[in-house]
Amino acid sequence: MKHLGYLFGLGVAALPISSALADIKSQSLHNKQFLWGDLKQVISENHAEPLTASTLEADRLTTENKAHKVHYKLTKRTNAPTVYEHYRAYVGNYPVLSSNLVIVRDNQGEIRQAMGNLITGAALQEQAQYHTMTPSQLSQHIEALPTLSGVAKYHFEKAFILKSDTLIPVIEVLATFKDKKEKIQLHANDLSLISQSHNMSFAFSQQSLKNAGYVAGGGIGGNDKLGAICYSPSPDSMQNCTNYQFDEIAPKGAELRFEELSQHAIFSEFNGYPFIVKKENNNCILDNPYVVTYDAAVSETTPVSYVCQTNNENFVKREIDQTFDAYYSYSPANEAHFNAGLVMQYFHTQLKDLYPQQSLDCDNNGYCMKSLSQKVNRNTIFGTNSASWDGEFVNYGSGNGGYEYFALTGMSIAAHEIAHAITEWNSGLGREGVDSAINEGLSDISAIAILDYYQHTASGAYTQSQAFADQFTEQPGLYTKNRKWWYGWDVFPQDRAARFFELPSWDGRSIDHVKDFTTAKTGHDNGGVLRKAFYELVKTQGWTIQQAYRLFLRANTSGCVFSGMSLNEFGFCLVDQSAHLQVGNKSQNEIESDISNSLAGVGISTGIGLSTLDADVWLNYNQASYDISHIDHNTISSIYVNWGDGQTDSWYRGSNKPIYPYLERSNQVAEDTLIRFAIKIATTEQNGDIATQSAYNHFYSRPAALRCEPYMNNAVLHTSAISISNTTFSGLNAGYKAQLDTPLPIAKSRTHTLSFAQDLSGKLISVFFDANKNGLMESNEALISNQNIAGNSVNFTLDQATSTGLGLLRIAIVSNDTDYSFLNACGVVDHGQVVDVMLDVDSKNLPLLSDFEIQYLDGNRVKFTNTSQVNDAKSPQFYWQFGFDNRTSTAKDPGIIDYPTNGGQFDVSLQIQYADQSESDTKQTRISLDPVDACPAKISDGANADVIYIDDMKLFNYSTLIANVPSATGFNRDGYSLTKLSNTDIKRRTYLSAEIMTNLMPRTTAENLLQNGNRDVRFTIWLDADGNNEFAPSESGLDNDPNYNYWIDNSQCTTVSGSEYCRISATKSLTLPNVSTWDWSKWFVLRAKLEEAPVSDYKSDACNRFNYGEIEDLKINVTRY
Repeated sequence: MKHLGYLFGLGVAALPISSALADIKSQSLHNKQFLWGDLKQVISENHAEPLTASTLEADRLTTENKAHKVHYKLTKRTNAPTVYEHYRAYVGNYPVLSSNLVIVRDNQGEIRQAMGNLITGAALQEQAQYHTMTPSQLSQHIEALPTLSGVAKYHFEKAFILKSDTLIPVIEVLATFKDKKEKIQLHANDLSLISQSHNMSFAFSQQSLKNAGYVAGGGIGGNDKLGAICYSPSPDSMQNCTNYQFDEIAPKGAELRFEELSQHAIFSEFNGYPFIVKKENNNCILDNPYVVTYDAAVSETTPVSYVCQTNNENFVKREIDQTFDAYYSYSPANEAHFNAGLVMQYFHTQLKDLYPQQSLDCDNNGYCMKSLSQKVNRNTIFGTNSASWDGEFVNYGSGNGGYEYFALTGMSIAAHEIAHAITEWNSGLGREGVDSAINEGLSDISAIAILDYYQHTASGAYTQSQAFADQFTEQPGLYTKNRKWWYGWDVFPQDRAARFFELPSWDGRSIDHVKDFTTAKTGHDNGGVLRKAFYELVKTQGWTIQQAYRLFLRANTSGCVFSGMSLNEFGFCLVDQSAHLQVGNKSQNEIESDISNSLAGVGISTGIGLSTLDADVWLNYNQASYDISHIDHNTISSIYVNWGDGQTDSWYRGSNKPIYPYLERSNQVAEDTLIRFAIKIATTEQNGDIATQSAYNHFYSRPAALRCEPYMNNAVLHTSAISISNTTFSGLNAGYKAQLDTPLPIAKSRTHTLSFAQDLSGKLISVFFDANKNGLMESNEALISNQNIAGNSVNFTLDQATSTGLGLLRIAIVSNDTDYSFLNACGVVDHGQVVDVMLDVDSKNLPLLSDFEIQYLDGNRVKFTNTSQVNDAKSPQFYWQFGFDNRTSTAKDPGIIDYPTNGGQFDVSLQIQYADQSESDTKQTRISLDPVDACPAKISDGANADVIYIDDMKLFNYSTLIANVPSATGFNRDGYSLTKLSNTDIKRRTYLSAEIMTNLMPRTTAENLLQNGNRDVRFTIWLDADGNNEFAPSESGLDNDPNYNYWIDNSQCTTVSGSEYCRISATKSLTLPNVSTWDWSKWFVLRAKLEEAPVSDYKSDACNRFNYGEIEDLKINVTRY
């Protein structure tokens, strides 16, 4: 019997998309010495160098390991005096993105530190659909995506990402559009969008340059605030500029000269003067081996050029007047070319001094510095007031005529953006999260260092001007005057800064301390901690700006810094450079202490200590916890715990205290404090010796009841009550409500239901969980993001990596997908309602609940997964009964059970009881299995039968209707129906088409299933011509394209609560078989199968079980005449 699916509730949930899951474990390596043995084993199994033909056979991984096991490849190794080895994780030939780890070795080649995460385990064997495609095939599908509409060029990589100890196959696309560059991650099963972000960071030849035709040029630069700057290679060489005055109010041009006499100066042939141009006949081109400058308003492919005047001056008064009149900037091209030349020369000189042993400008085992290309007047969709490094060019906006910005070609901007290039060429830091904070912080620090270098190296009349003096005014404590420690002053018409160093939070956005770090803020904002640390290193520890900058530059280029690192790991990299620096008369210990103290002041810990004990340690707001229960308690002789705020605990054998409370323990600690946690245990070895092991960690504690109230533009009451797994919170008000006083016990292993007092169909819901326990809600903490609500409930599951204890859950209900945003660290809400609930994850107060999941495999093998809600501390006992041959198990997870091949019905139960017999619970269910040699044709889990199913079916001969199939309407829990079409005879060799329509679903769901060339829904038909009930591929439909003939019939769509629901239609055809003269007529079975997220090859899955979909078998009578 089939059931009808109604619009409210059944049949309209967003369809799940299968992913290539894996048994994966990821462990942080920093300071965890106890993991170094595992690390050595992992890297020893892999090649220390890229594969060659001679080593391939002798050293290669097994086929199974290469295809499915996570393994590591060495990607970079810096040489002495400090050795940093970079490794990247791979599954087969595909990299795991953001999986970098770095090993630091001592002089004997032994590990002295490791950073990043060690990923171990194996992926499932089935490959993702788009991973198996050839590059040309995949390109066709990628180019058809709406996300890539208007793309100018792109390249892609097949890869994996790790999320919640799950490997997800992806296609990562780096796309260049007219006005932007983006990094786009697509699911490799269906090309659905996972993430989309800007791939931009905002705001050398050895031959003789003179012999190659390069000359020193010059001309006017600056703006209304800086004045008219005359870039001059020698005294009185730019007389057109020094005689120029826009009007009687504007100042006359003033000469700026610059010399750098270091032997490493890239323009040493010109005494380090940086405005070097290529001279061809009488044409001067802003092009040299280190800097090429384009004017995007003129040409993005041909460098800026001008007619060389006396001393190769670039001066055309009419153009200068027009540019200044429009933008209050004199010549952005001149300014950018001079500034970029100075910045590139600075970096080159510094790097040569830091690494005198390196001969090449770019070495894979050392630092890398390439030539730079830049564009002025590069106005994009981001407006005229932006500057960026896009991986290919530095781009400077034109400003907006001096209203808010002058041309963004000032020295501070050029230094900042070119520093992004240095970072990309060396450490490869990304543009999100911690990477972005370090990246932006390094660029801001570079700007201050280069401006300081410029201040003390430039000469000429301009350096005596008031504007030059104003830029470097230093008055500590007065943020309105301390311009020396401002960033961006030179491009603002007003006397203001973009960002500050003395106290970064003066800008109202940046953070001064790691405790305020959140991904809801930009990299510029989070980079405030590095600006502050740099400032304190100079002002408190007494370093010069140049001494402090060499520390940061060396860390960035030494090979220590890597994408995906933590701020504490970055702190290690800074401290690790102390042996290679000279700071006045300071000893190495003093240098190291200065660095550590400056970092500690902003919350970056460097003296945590190496952990030799494998202990789980975590902090939930103001509650510190540890777990060492995996250690044999009979071997432990003592335990000492320093909670990090002055509190201690201890246990020792013979103390007459039970050991069990000390194996797994929690304690409330002081709030808003750096908690320096330590635990030390002594164990008795088999030979009687005493061994001591320790574990350390540093945290920042926060109040458990800290409210992070979102900014409400329009408070709305969508529901008066919310229930979470049968616990109801009523009396909700419009806008925001916090339920923090009594934490709700909840199990992370279970799926939980959110129920609402009203039908909220058509509304959108997002659910966040504060996984990092910083009291803020961040976009990467979303459990559900803008999901359509169907009816009055939705389901959610916590990340299985969630630590036990307290954690804040946020429920946001809105009308449109832009109504909840992260413009504020606590969220911004338009026309919405937000409820915060404090959870107690895996609380010891949870009631015992027996539960398990069933997965049907081939050959009557059944996998059972225990999803029960238990308190492990109470020693739960498990007792499974599988319903045949008295088969039982006492394992928590019995795994795969082989059932009889002749099938049948089997009663399965799981009984759980605590050791103290305080609680017990039992779950029972019945499973049905077909004989192994039969064609099962059933859904794996009947609970999914109403997700997507055949709701209408017709048979056609071309356009002529042959039969309706009324029994197709609705669904049943087997996901299977057999119908005999009586009174319908169809002639042999008839061209027969089966047309179906699905149940109603949100239009967005239907469109997602049908998007691109490779559908995530499949309709297939077979006709069992030989009557053996096997439905072979040769008995299937005529086409060979699983993506052919699907559509959404708009006439079948309907609107509910403002949201549109539609059905998917599909048709497939075949030719009926012949009927012999002695049969006259014969009954055949036509099989029609609808499946969402199919995993088997097209036409070969007629007898496979399926997770979502339905099979309709029709018995049809085929006649000879």
